[in-house]
Amino acid sequence: IVHHQEVLPQFLQKVSKGVRSKNFSIGFTIFAIGLFKKIVLADNVGAYATPVFAAAEQGAALTLLESWAGLLAYTCQIYFDFSGYSDMAIGLARLFGIRLPLNFNSPYKARCIVDFWRRWHITLSRFLRDYLYFSLGGGRRGHGRRLANLMIVMLLGGLWHGAGWTFVLWGGLHGSFLVANHAWRKWGKFRLPPAISWALTLLVVVLAWVPFRADSLAATQTMFASMAGAHPSSLAEMFSSGIFGFAKIGASWIALCLLIAVVLPNTSQIMRRYRPGLETYKGEIRRLSMRRLEWRPTRPWAVFSALTFLVSVLSMEQVSEFLYFQF
Repeated sequence: IVHHQEVLPQFLQKVSKGVRSKNFSIGFTIFAIGLFKKIVLADNVGAYATPVFAAAEQGAALTLLESWAGLLAYTCQIYFDFSGYSDMAIGLARLFGIRLPLNFNSPYKARCIVDFWRRWHITLSRFLRDYLYFSLGGGRRGHGRRLANLMIVMLLGGLWHGAGWTFVLWGGLHGSFLVANHAWRKWGKFRLPPAISWALTLLVVVLAWVPFRADSLAATQTMFASMAGAHPSSLAEMFSSGIFGFAKIGASWIALCLLIAVVLPNTSQIMRRYRPGLETYKGEIRRLSMRRLEWRPTRPWAVFSALTFLVSVLSMEQVSEFLYFQF
């Protein structure tokens, strides 16, 4: 979601041949990373989310392991699918010398839900803030009104994704999380350790993905019940049904994706030296402690970009749509 004043001046700029060459190198690398996220990571891990939520829609009795594996798979799928889509858009624009605003900044590293929304779909949260939250009065009429406005904005944000009760529930959950976060900041008597804050934030974000992905409230209820252990299975049943075989491969993809999302630097950090996109928040892109991981226009990085692109293209087996196209 782009403001016209961000890109219109760029359309009028004239750039030299050297700058165009550099923009092509930067744009191609960002695009290649985004394509890899979508084709190799999102599509493969998403294969373990789809059957689980489909079974929940049919009212199947999912086991604790199946339901959590499916949810974690979707948690990874939606991040790499949408951040990959954003990277590809930013990369394509940069090929032509246009810098679009950054849209993701490692949201699963957030230590509170407020921080999460400064990292996830940044341009949407900015749009909701500027055109809804501020229009409702923001926080100018007291803390209580501020919290009420936050809830209203998040409910509308849920409806923006789709006119269904599952999206309303998702928006309501995030609205409740934001209200609790701001209330804790104002009235809480102590602060949680960073590790606990991060784990708690990730947990509530993951749980909120259930209604976002489920096709109905009934499927949402089935998923939550299964995740709470409503349909336990013995070890013998798990082995005989092949659940462990499913989980073994799926867990490998989930572990890999979570490792990349939570531990490794994001695209903006890797490309930080060359300002890959417009920052919504000042100092948004943090400098890497290992400077060798920062991209430079060198042969090794050119090989990396080419291989990343090639692996992604060779992994295409069928038409693959982006999840966010449905919104």
